Amino acid sequence: MHLSSRILSAALAAVLAVSALCLPASAAKYDTLTFPDAAGNQVTYLDQQYQDIAELPIGTQIILTGMPDYNAAYNDGQYNYVGFNTDKGTWYIRLGSSSVDALKKIVPDDGSITEFTACGTYVGLLAANGLPVVDLALGQALVYDAQAGGDAVHPLADELPRYQQEIGAAKAAQAAAEAAAAQQAAKEAEFTSRGLPYVEYTPTGRMVWIPTHGGTKYHSHSGCSNMKGPQKVDLGYAEARGFDACKRCY
Repeated sequence: MHLSSRILSAALAAVLAVSALCLPASAAKYDTLTFPDAAGNQVTYLDQQYQDIAELPIGTQIILTGMPDYNAAYNDGQYNYVGFNTDKGTWYIRLGSSSVDALKKIVPDDGSITEFTACGTYVGLLAANGLPVVDLALGQALVYDAQAGGDAVHPLADELPRYQQEIGAAKAAQAAAEAAAAQQAAKEAEFTSRGLPYVEYTPTGRMVWIPTHGGTKYHSHSGCSNMKGPQKVDLGYAEARGFDACKRCY
């Protein structure tokens, strides 16, 4: 879904923006969390307290707890975003070039996950609606697992691109399968239109003539043996149908 086609009404967007930008201080699930980045440097994320988002410098490392709103996905032509209902109001998650479907691999939308904690970088306000944005492309996701009794940590710099690659491969495989099925259907339809049953065969590039009605031989020309409804086919097809060479013309 693109925000341009399903953007909230101006009045509702204004209410959401106010609710997100001017909030009483609210506690996240964690006060502070530290993780190594791709270069091995330790990055500390904090439960940033603010009354107005203007108090928060761009580039601040922040902790937010909540759930994505997958109905509020958006692409601005450069990055992919998804709505994020958090302990500090409505935000947006920026995913870089990874898709919302990649995030769903980590935070499913099937009800199995009810809470996740995002550790990312505050990058300013979304131009489309003025809501604050946390960039998670290089961040961390802590997903609560009830069975494990705690949060599972997902390094997003590694996992988002990997899941995106898997999604791309699956889509390519599906497209290839659909193209092959369409090609097969067209091939079968071509034989059916000629009054011939379709059978799997290996093309040889050599063409022969077979009768449409009766007969068990293939021929080098259409006039041999008074064939009924002669059709020109590949030798591989004729042999797959069980036709043998005519001793008269072959």
